[in-house]
Amino acid sequence: MPGFPNPPLFFSYRITAMTIGAFKGLNNVADPMRLDLSWLAQGDNVNISDTGALSVRDGYTRAFAGAITGAFSTFDYSRMYIVDGGALKVMTGPTTAATLATGLSSAPMYWAEVNDNVYYNNGVDRGIIRPDNSLLVWGWVEPTAPSVTAVTGSLPPGWYQVRCTYTLPDGRMTGSSDSAEILLEDGQALQISGIPQAAGYTTNVYIAPANSSVYQLAAERAPAAMLWNSGPESLGRDLAFVMLKDPLPLGTDVIQVWKGIMYAAEYMPLTDQTVVWYTEPLAFHLFNLNEDLFLVPGRVLMMAPHHSGLIIGTEKRVFAYTGKAIEQVADYGVVPGWAWARDDDDQSVLLWTTRGACRALPFVNLTFSHVSVAPGVQAGAAVVRADGQKKFVVALHAGGTAFNQRV
Repeated sequence: MPGFPNPPLFFSYRITAMTIGAFKGLNNVADPMRLDLSWLAQGDNVNISDTGALSVRDGYTRAFAGAITGAFSTFDYSRMYIVDGGALKVMTGPTTAATLATGLSSAPMYWAEVNDNVYYNNGVDRGIIRPDNSLLVWGWVEPTAPSVTAVTGSLPPGWYQVRCTYTLPDGRMTGSSDSAEILLEDGQALQISGIPQAAGYTTNVYIAPANSSVYQLAAERAPAAMLWNSGPESLGRDLAFVMLKDPLPLGTDVIQVWKGIMYAAEYMPLTDQTVVWYTEPLAFHLFNLNEDLFLVPGRVLMMAPHHSGLIIGTEKRVFAYTGKAIEQVADYGVVPGWAWARDDDDQSVLLWTTRGACRALPFVNLTFSHVSVAPGVQAGAAVVRADGQKKFVVALHAGGTAFNQRV
């Protein structure tokens, strides 16, 4: 054409409408150019309902400000506890709290609930919160062994043994002291002295009479010294826990109750393994540190109860403990903090790991195939029910490295 060195180019575009029936969720693993439009390559501040509807998430405002080192809500959501600046508090409203105890350390707090009592522990501070928010001691003072000597009397001759226990203010009995032993001859009785005393506790004295191995109650609210010159028929109830004489060990942090037994984890950095101590059933304050334990490789960061096993998460692995054996169920770990929550609908456990959200048991990764995000350096997890929806919500302190992220 005259005046045009090159002929003009004309383009025609055909726009085709596409209907998205439902959004499938976030997928930042696959090539976004190959995904259909029902996937989100990025999703900021949005919710996707169970029907696939997309909406802007609710905003939030700060309800409570403080130096929080632990928080726990009871299973029925009726009570919530926090540790704020070394003070144990109960939330009395959305923005208010009442102090239950002060002087706690700044170490992260861990919690467990059983029989409506909430147990708390951080390796230094430990205790029990009753439903009425009164406090009980969890760790207790160990009774020392008394002294025994022979005096004139009329006991049958033989080998006598004596142990002492304390009764706590709420009626729980501690483990026993070591045994004091003596061989009595004809015409002798048992003088017991140095009977241990502790503020707020009462002392019980148990005697295994001549050549017996069964300890029976000789005195409740015993004084510092007493004389025993009565026959075996004068003795009372048997000592229930002869060898279980240990309180919760200092240095433990993560705790959990599973099938009526309390578990407490103590990390050993020199060997990079964790000792998990456990109690006898329903005796949550009595440990046998000589026998009742098992080892877990690495540092235990969480323990969560499931009817099929105790789920144990470390920095590098996830395990299931059945009471007889421990089995690895994932070759990656969990994020420090409180990285799990229980789904009350099916009693499964949801947990946040270094490779995303998972469910147990059986163990399955829910997000690995389509989501890869930085796991954070600390996590807080909860199952939240709102507006007819159920969500597993994880709040993260930013950090960490995403596994197999698309670049």
